[in-house]
Amino acid sequence: MATSKSELVTAEVIRATTTIGEHYYASATAVGLSVQEARLLFILSLKPSNMLGLTSALKVPKSTMSGLITRMESTGLVAREPDARDRRNLLATPTPRGTSVATAFARDLASRVNGALSLLDASEQVELADILNEVLAGIEP
Repeated sequence: MATSKSELVTAEVIRATTTIGEHYYASATAVGLSVQEARLLFILSLKPSNMLGLTSALKVPKSTMSGLITRMESTGLVAREPDARDRRNLLATPTPRGTSVATAFARDLASRVNGALSLLDASEQVELADILNEVLAGIEP
């Protein structure tokens, strides 16, 4: 039975995302974090957030997020601080150490991905970025 072009594309996208996921895991491990911790710390390094925002961003239940924040707080990577705009809320923010770890994680992951992208010339990289942007626009909330 012949495989359709659509099935081949789907298989290659799955293979690519799996490989990038492996790079993500390796980069998280390199800085001593789980994938979930790395995702959380990276998100917080971009913008401190409350629990509701974080559960939505990471798509995990509030109890899971609470445990994750507590673990990261105990290791000195995250602090909970009152929200200046709404004192009923607490914001999770990276500590200086957390910011340093998030930066090291992002740098390591970028290096790994750039290594894979170096096989493409500059115009192919731009074309790939445009295609990925279009695909992601259709699936991201």
